[in-house]
Amino acid sequence: MSEYFDAIVFIDRHEAKVFHFSPTDEIKLVVAHDSAPRKHHEAQHEDGTNHAVDDAFMHRIMTSLDHSGHTLIAGPGNSKFELQTYIQAHNPGLAKRISGIESLADPRDSGILAIAREFFRKRGHRHAIVPERDFRHDDAVSKS
Repeated sequence: MSEYFDAIVFIDRHEAKVFHFSPTDEIKLVVAHDSAPRKHHEAQHEDGTNHAVDDAFMHRIMTSLDHSGHTLIAGPGNSKFELQTYIQAHNPGLAKRISGIESLADPRDSGILAIAREFFRKRGHRHAIVPERDFRHDDAVSKS
């Protein structure tokens, strides 16, 4: 695959919608928050409450971004910041490709994609370029 897609993640407490997109194509993946409640970490929130961060949920989202280019994280509340923190701790290479965090309350697919396309257009991102050799993992490359 010589092209890569930028991505947007819309995340809230119930699910994450991950869109990989180019100027002409889009792929949607929905990651449901369906794992058993786990309390590996509690995040302190601005409202003074603690909410458990679900490692399995965050990991599934993070791995869905392995082959993406730049990523925008959006959503209501603090889930977007929890995902950013999780990615920074578990995949620093991916964390470097996070281009922004945006508040977005409307989870409709068309609105999510419109925000993402506008966000990346303003920053001059090209969506279908060949990334640098070390930019992403490529299973097809043999090491000699």
